[in-house]
Amino acid sequence: MKKSKVIQKTFIITMSFFVFLFGILWTNKSFSSVSTVKQENLPAWKQEINELDSKIKNLEEMKRGYISSAIKHENQAQRLQFINGQQQYAKRHWQQADENRRIAERIQKEIDDLKIQRQVIIKKHQ
Repeated sequence: MKKSKVIQKTFIITMSFFVFLFGILWTNKSFSSVSTVKQENLPAWKQEINELDSKIKNLEEMKRGYISSAIKHENQAQRLQFINGQQQYAKRHWQQADENRRIAERIQKEIDDLKIQRQVIIKKHQ
């Protein structure tokens, strides 16, 4: 009898947790649809500004990821370069770090272009 009550309590607690979690997710989903409705009522140029802001934000996150990866590869290369027999692996890590930095630079150029495009739209509608 005691075991079944423990199992029953555990089940109730677990189900309560999932119902609570589902409620939070459902609420966040409904709020996001409200913001979508608000964006539909905006003028076309403001919607375009919002889209550009979203693209810029995504690209900045992507750039941070490549820079982070470059730093990790640089650190690994620095560790490996003085270990006998590991110089080839160090060289590969340096190359990967350089490639990640080049990608981050290209992403930054794209971000700069989007920011210029955003400023042109804002100036046109002021």
